[in-house]
Amino acid sequence: QRLLTEPGHLVEQITLMISTPQRHPPILPHQAAGPGDRHAKDTSHLVLLDELIEEMNARKTSHAGRVRAVDISRECPLELVEIDEIAALTKYTGDRKTREAITERIGVLNTQGRALGITVRGYVQEPNKDVIPIRDVFPRRVCLRVPTKSHVAMALGEHAWDRGAWANRIGESEAGVGYLFGEGIREPLRVRSGWITDEQIKQLEAFVIGTTARPPAPVLQLASATRKPEGGVA
Repeated sequence: QRLLTEPGHLVEQITLMISTPQRHPPILPHQAAGPGDRHAKDTSHLVLLDELIEEMNARKTSHAGRVRAVDISRECPLELVEIDEIAALTKYTGDRKTREAITERIGVLNTQGRALGITVRGYVQEPNKDVIPIRDVFPRRVCLRVPTKSHVAMALGEHAWDRGAWANRIGESEAGVGYLFGEGIREPLRVRSGWITDEQIKQLEAFVIGTTARPPAPVLQLASATRKPEGGVA
């Protein structure tokens, strides 16, 4: 379903939560986000994950026995959770009890939330089981340049390297290159993300939240066709 049709329309159908342990959010400043967006930091991560589970359970009750997957709409928006450096929440910060609670809630959302319009995306530098014990509940994964073959297996799965996901061979000059693998993909796909400048992000942000109008589509001017004289050529 294409959500981005008019300025501000995307915000009405997507609720964005950016969870980052850094003091300054690297993806989207909260001050410029849409009215429904939420930015988590410090001790609020667990609270916001609990809110999402409550929303998920409410959708279960509302749609039980009627549909297999909810349709994304203004009334039932896509809840998109972006967790920057997920290892900080599952391994390195806070007390053990809090880390375990956060890990449990991410697992619940990843295993039950997709059909209900809740998507969790996590980013990590060290994808081993000690750091990310729930990595297998992320159905699709992207692996950028990594130092060893074993990192490919940790990020994409046991046989990904044998099938051609040679992320450890990506050169330092190939920023943005990686391999996509997971549910619905038979063989690893080599992909490359484009470089997006801060100015381009600000322009997109302004368009999405409706502060700027979409530029008019270019009009292609076609030359008028020359009509041949009737009755043949004199």
